[in-house]
Amino acid sequence: MTRSPWRRVVASWWTLVFLLAGTGGLIGTAMLRNSATFDEIVMIAAGARGYQTGAWDLAPEHPPLVQYLYGLPVWLTRPTLPQERMAPVRGDAMVHRYNYARQFFWSMGNDADRLLFLGRLPAVLCALALVLLVYAITRGSCGPGAALLAAALVAFLPDVLAHGGVAYNDLPLALAYLLAVWWLDRLVRAPDLARAIACGAACGIALGVKNSAVALAPVAVGLLVAEALVRPDRRAWFARVLGYGGIALLCAYLMLVVSYRGDFLLDEYRYGLHFVFGQVTSRPSVAYLLGHISSGFWYFFPVAFLYKTSAALHVLIVVAAIAILRQRAGWRMLQGGPLPAPALALLVYFLLLLSARQHIGFRYALPALPPLVLLTAAGVARAWSGATPWLRRGMLAAGVWAVLHPLTFYPYFLSYISEYGPGRDRNYQVLVDSSLDWGQGLLALRDWMRREQVGRIYLSYFGSAVPRGYGIDYVPLPSFFPLPVLPRAPGDTVAPRWAAISATNLTGTYFVGDPFRSFRAVTPAAILARSIYVFDLRELAP
Repeated sequence: MTRSPWRRVVASWWTLVFLLAGTGGLIGTAMLRNSATFDEIVMIAAGARGYQTGAWDLAPEHPPLVQYLYGLPVWLTRPTLPQERMAPVRGDAMVHRYNYARQFFWSMGNDADRLLFLGRLPAVLCALALVLLVYAITRGSCGPGAALLAAALVAFLPDVLAHGGVAYNDLPLALAYLLAVWWLDRLVRAPDLARAIACGAACGIALGVKNSAVALAPVAVGLLVAEALVRPDRRAWFARVLGYGGIALLCAYLMLVVSYRGDFLLDEYRYGLHFVFGQVTSRPSVAYLLGHISSGFWYFFPVAFLYKTSAALHVLIVVAAIAILRQRAGWRMLQGGPLPAPALALLVYFLLLLSARQHIGFRYALPALPPLVLLTAAGVARAWSGATPWLRRGMLAAGVWAVLHPLTFYPYFLSYISEYGPGRDRNYQVLVDSSLDWGQGLLALRDWMRREQVGRIYLSYFGSAVPRGYGIDYVPLPSFFPLPVLPRAPGDTVAPRWAAISATNLTGTYFVGDPFRSFRAVTPAAILARSIYVFDLRELAP
């Protein structure tokens, strides 16, 4: 006896509820075991400061919506703010914001762990909202089976699990970008007033989250062209979409004005665009990939994709691509069916990534992953309907493995490297910086020192947090941000036996010369949070 459609719907929703609960639990418990990461302390401190003082100029090149988001729960606890100083001199603004954030967390008597926990909670909600949105979009176009597959694949993407516990703007952008693309698609297909308002609001929100949301403009153009190719009533449709499109643009502008607190000229927004795109497109950063240091790699993001997503997902992508492209019905899905929006969203963002010259983390590619998963789920659903039993078993195994493999990195999802890596002990040979090591390992280092009864350690740390704020006594080694020298008791001249070196620093990426080259030839005594390497200095002694 087959189940009724209503029972299938109920079962689908209960599965989604369990999926959300599991994802939220994993992200929430994992974030408690990761120390403050590189940029999130600035985002949280800037938000709390803005609410309390009305000044939102600590990180003006970033749109303010995520500062509002992460700063609100922290500000509601009425934390003590650092004393304001005069505006930083030119070239000192970046140093000033990190110094301010460090003081806010660790020098003002605030409970740093509590502030970090509260600031990260909105990121967890964004991750869950992204899973729900992917489910809703896929269900409406491809049915409940494909929707659950898409939701599961997104929920267990390593970077969703990682950045769902980090108070920064990459995951909120992935959510806002997908939402805006969905409303753009709906407006283009059936223009009306309600959709124009919703589309404009969604696009304005995305632009207020991160500047790279300008990718929505070419997506909109592509959707218009794709729809025009299949419309029999092209002239009447174009007149409607032109009128309601103007309303959508007005709503997007007004949403930005609201985001920037009534700035009708959008001076701050234009400054942020100029700063960020000047930096991303014309100022190459130091980049590391597969053991090589360069001013950039044009192929950084395609290669990083292979290492930051599971091999099982890659198998499903290949199966989906074959299923979609081998049939005429598949081509119709890409033309007038449900898939042009995610396909264009993926293509445009991929081209944007290829043009960027900032290769410091795969997190920049996060907004491209949900559209890719949508396409994958749609293709797998099509392949499933005509597959042999053995092929179905293979697809099922790949789906299960795509979920399970990232979980083996719990609770340090930021350090995820796929099955292609050289082994978890040496994953720094593939990627570093925010793709592997974003400063999340201080809690693990503190716990190791207590467990091994190590009182003091040599430390080279890649991050912006204050190691002393986590109870770590150290002697500073070269670090990305120079570590302050801690006071010593009179006559205390005993040198530490152990050296702890962050993975990024171990590669020498941001240093002149290669100060830790000799350490890479030695087996570490411990690897903490998969991002901090501890060495016994007696093994390096001549």
